[in-house]
Amino acid sequence: MKNKKDKITEMSEKELKELASQLGKPEGDKGIKIAQMMNESNISMTRKTLEHLSLEDNDKILELGHGNANHLTEIFNKASDLQYFGLDISELMKQEAENFSIEHHFNQKSTFQLYDGTNIPFSDHSFDKIFTVNTLYFWEKPNDLLNELKRVLKPNGILCITFVDKETMNRLPFTDYGFTKYDQNTFSKLIEKSELKLTGTKLYTEIIKSKSGEEMERKYWVMTLSKSTKN
Repeated sequence: MKNKKDKITEMSEKELKELASQLGKPEGDKGIKIAQMMNESNISMTRKTLEHLSLEDNDKILELGHGNANHLTEIFNKASDLQYFGLDISELMKQEAENFSIEHHFNQKSTFQLYDGTNIPFSDHSFDKIFTVNTLYFWEKPNDLLNELKRVLKPNGILCITFVDKETMNRLPFTDYGFTKYDQNTFSKLIEKSELKLTGTKLYTEIIKSKSGEEMERKYWVMTLSKSTKN
C-alpha cells in the first residue's frame, strides 16, 4: 500500500496547481474542505501569533486572510471587549466566517470584508493589533501591502506576520505554483524596503500533518513589527 507521501508526490501538475490555487483562494465545495483543513493545520501557528500580539482589553484587531475564522474563539478568549475585523480575498471565506461568527454569537464584535489583497479599506491609525498567518506567499504587491499595514496601524501598535520557512516549503511540491517563499533573510530584506521596523523574530519547529496528508517537520516564523521611529 502506498503511503500518503507517495500519493502527494504522484499528484499530477494539474492537481498540484489546483491545490495551490485553493490554498491561495478557496472556492466552491472543495474550498470549504480546504478551509477546514487549513484552519486545523494553522491553529498552532495562530496561537503562537496571538501570544506575540499580547492582546489587551478593548484592542481593535485586524486580520488578513481569516479563512473560515474558526479560530475566533481563541481570539476572544484572550481579552475582553475586543473588536475584530477580518479581510479576505475569497468571497466564500467571507461567507463561511460570517456564518461561524453568527453561530457562535460573535457577530456583534466581528466584521468581515472583501479586499483586493493590497488596499486596506480602513482609515489611518485604525488598529492596535494586526496579524496574518500563512498569507505572505500570495501577496502580489508585498511592498504596497506592508505600507498599507503601516498606515492603518496605530503609532504604538503591533503587527505580526507568520509564515512557514522556505526550507519547509521546498519539501511541498504544490508550493512551486503561485507561492513566493521566504526565510528570515528574504523577509528581513523585504521589511527594509518598507516603512516598518522588525522588532522580533521567533522560529518554531513542530511535527504536523501537512495539507498534502503526510506527517512532516514544519519550521515557521512569527515576525513582530512596529512603525519605525521616524514615522
